[in-house]
Amino acid sequence: MNKKTIILVVVVLLVAVVGFMGYRSFFGVQKVVVDASEQGQKISEFYNPEAFITPFQLKELMNKNADVVVIGSLNPKKADSPISGSFTVWRGDYSAAEGVYNFGGMRNSKEEMEELLSNFGATPKSTIVVYAANAHHDAARLHWQIKMLGHEDVRYLDGGLNAWAGAGYPVGDANPTVEKSNYVAPNYSTETLADADMVKMAIENDEWVIIDTRAPDEYYGRETKRGAAGPGTIPGAVLVNWTANSNEDTTLLTKEELKAIYGDLIEGKNVIVFCQSGVRSTHTLLVLREVLGAENVYNYDGSWIEWSYMHYELSEVDIENGEK
Repeated sequence: MNKKTIILVVVVLLVAVVGFMGYRSFFGVQKVVVDASEQGQKISEFYNPEAFITPFQLKELMNKNADVVVIGSLNPKKADSPISGSFTVWRGDYSAAEGVYNFGGMRNSKEEMEELLSNFGATPKSTIVVYAANAHHDAARLHWQIKMLGHEDVRYLDGGLNAWAGAGYPVGDANPTVEKSNYVAPNYSTETLADADMVKMAIENDEWVIIDTRAPDEYYGRETKRGAAGPGTIPGAVLVNWTANSNEDTTLLTKEELKAIYGDLIEGKNVIVFCQSGVRSTHTLLVLREVLGAENVYNYDGSWIEWSYMHYELSEVDIENGEK
């Protein structure tokens, strides 16, 4: 091997190493270090602390071989190593099949959710812990859909994979082989679900407030995400970006901090939350119901995808901040 060839090989190897490091930096989960004691104290002050769990508490449960089923909603296109012993899913696994609706993003059926949990060996008595990476709205979406089944013990991992990895807990060995169960929803209910008719009613009723949990560019019609029929927002909707719920390290704010954001807005009101496809909005629903104790809070599953379809394709509803 001559000198030029050796130099070429070295350059190629360096490029590969740098490229891999850049790939991991762009796609890999950002580890965050969280004080377990402070995190546990914060959660203990929530309206329903049993809806949440810290990485330390989850690790203890798993070490005890408790009946715990851990499910991560992780984008397979990213290079995030899942929690060891957990199962992984992505949106298509818990969304309606193509063709069921005239638009995308809707939840799947009760029966499909039962089948999903059966594949993970879950029973109605299992503790189910849901988590995501970097932006944790997908964990909240899973939490909402599993709660709709009437499952009692569903917990959102505060800080998700970021805090788990930051604590130095094991990752990478996921999707274990388990005996399939026959999961049957204990008490299926759509009591936290809003549909288009409910939204139409709320627009005209002062006892209701509609919260748009999307980014400002979406709310003001400067950006239209894929799946929507056009830009804008629902008439009268108030913008509170779902990201306001969390610290920079992706863990939830304290109850008092969240109350300062939402308290006056929702006091004495029935609340509908929405986003592009009912994913980000479930994070706000989780905060309002389980952290602040608000009762009449509903997630509009169709969200902007459905509402924009009804406006731009069917001319059935009005919008704000739309095409001029």
